[in-house]
Amino acid sequence: MIPRTNGPLDANALQAAHDRAIEHPLVSGQLLSADATTTLVIVRLVAGADRPPRLGPAVASLERLLQQSETDGLEIQLTGLPALRYQAAAALRRDMLLFNSLGLLLAVVLSAGIARSIRSTLVACVPPAVGAVWAMGLLGLCGAPINILTSVVPSLALVVGTCDSIHFIEDMRRSVRRGLDPLAASTGAVRRVGTACGLTSLVTAIGFASLAAARIEAVRTFGIAAAAGAIASFAAVTLLTPLLASTRFCQGLKLGRSWRLASRAAGTLAAFSIRHARPIAAAGLVGTLLLTLLGLGVDADNRVIDALPRRAEAARALRAVDAEFGGVMGVDVVVQWPASTDWRDETVLARLQEIHGIIEASDAASRPLSLASVVSGMPSRARQRLPATAVEELVDADARMAIVRSRVSDAGSRQLETVYRGIEEQLNQLAVAHPGWQFDLAGMSVVSARNIRQLVRDLGGSLLLEVIVIGTILAIAFRSPVAGLVSLIPNVFPLAVIAAMMVATGRSLDPATVIVFNVCLGLAVDDTVHVLAALARHRREGVSIASAVQRAVAETGNPVMLGGLVLGVGFAAVTVSSVPSLAGFGRLACAAVAAATVAELILLPAVLVVTDDLLRRWAGWSQAWQHDPIFGPPPAVATVPGVSASSS
Repeated sequence: MIPRTNGPLDANALQAAHDRAIEHPLVSGQLLSADATTTLVIVRLVAGADRPPRLGPAVASLERLLQQSETDGLEIQLTGLPALRYQAAAALRRDMLLFNSLGLLLAVVLSAGIARSIRSTLVACVPPAVGAVWAMGLLGLCGAPINILTSVVPSLALVVGTCDSIHFIEDMRRSVRRGLDPLAASTGAVRRVGTACGLTSLVTAIGFASLAAARIEAVRTFGIAAAAGAIASFAAVTLLTPLLASTRFCQGLKLGRSWRLASRAAGTLAAFSIRHARPIAAAGLVGTLLLTLLGLGVDADNRVIDALPRRAEAARALRAVDAEFGGVMGVDVVVQWPASTDWRDETVLARLQEIHGIIEASDAASRPLSLASVVSGMPSRARQRLPATAVEELVDADARMAIVRSRVSDAGSRQLETVYRGIEEQLNQLAVAHPGWQFDLAGMSVVSARNIRQLVRDLGGSLLLEVIVIGTILAIAFRSPVAGLVSLIPNVFPLAVIAAMMVATGRSLDPATVIVFNVCLGLAVDDTVHVLAALARHRREGVSIASAVQRAVAETGNPVMLGGLVLGVGFAAVTVSSVPSLAGFGRLACAAVAAATVAELILLPAVLVVTDDLLRRWAGWSQAWQHDPIFGPPPAVATVPGVSASSS
């Protein structure tokens, strides 16, 4: 194609070589772009070098070699799945450390500014940070790889731990204000708040552990790692928060001040919710149903480019290959023929040409390459003399198999699924038309597109299972089936908001956004458990449901508001990530925190009051609710002569 000569080619020879290359089926669109300004060098890694721990050194050595080979006017870039995986993992690891640290720093600054005490800030922030570090250590101890799923585990531990730690601190502040010493205050906090924190962690861990039944290994690994992270966070907060708060470092009133603005705001919202309980509960229930129906329209989609840093070298090269060569991903069709057919027969070439036509007619796949491409210009006699070893990349004569390779653009798993479904239907028709022949669609992009769909199914199914498990455990823990059922409404509401928001903004489900639902559910359950635990305590004291709800919100409102604000600021730091999927995760997580906070302070009080009212109306023909410790009649309270029950 290119004449061998000691000197440079003249203009005519260059033009002739250019024309031959553009017309050659093995070069045009395969190794050379249409404008003849970009070429591909295909490199195959040795066995085992495409995965850790050998992947990093292999990619680094290739990058060094390419840097040494660059000259003026010649730009060399490295791409392909191994390089993409390596750079994506490095970016995730870097962003995980950077944004967890940045989010923690912002949370510390915010907490210190509100509490006006560096001591209380350290007590509130150190245990969750330790829990996040323990969660990361568990990932390493178990050998779990860093990917888009497992990178969220430390953040999840930090979320749950921060909420629990703030509840611990607020409870100890109330005890100290009543005159208790720090040791007694921390002991009481463990008894009152520790149970709720343990219940939250148990519910979260069981929910994530349900992912162990998923079909995809990455999902199973994430589920087990997230469950271990939730337990690690609970252990760190329960062990360290009371321990730090009871030391001389935090004696007396050195635990800082409660955020009075948050307490007043939470109390005002709860009072408003109780006064207008029926319309708020009805609007919340109807809104949750409508948002859920709208959110069911969200679909799964995933692009390779979204998991890569925007300025990564492999990402830039990926875009160039997509534009110049029709895609960097590969899709193959494996062809098998009857034993009576030789691989050199015209019928084999005819079947391969038919497959070429099917691929070229599809929307995303292009540039088919097969034995038909190699021998298309050969005379029949030359083709008969061609040895099988000369085309062993495309034909296995002994196994009676040939392969048709083609490129596919990074159009997203949803579009590619449609393309592959259409190709498979035509391949099945081809198999029916030619008995004894078999045509199978294969390739990494085919497996990846199907895995994304299965991944979303697994995570979606686990989310439904988590909701059911949460309701069941809360019903058992509080000995109130009604409370377990009612708690689902404020827990599902934030999930419905996120799903509807994704549909409204045109965003699709991918592994990162699916995790937002798990984080959102964990946060909502944490606040719900603390509110119900406080409600149960006040109901045992003989307080009416409305008063008990208002007191429970007065106790937990400050931690709920402060926790929501701190977590919102922390997740906001992730929105500036260079990885698009992580930045989208941060934006959705901020919305999830806001929705969960609104659900706990406005929707939950109204639902509790309306449920109690409905059960009292129902009591005329059923007494089943009478033994419910939350919604049943309040127990009789012993009174001192001359002192009313309410004042006691």
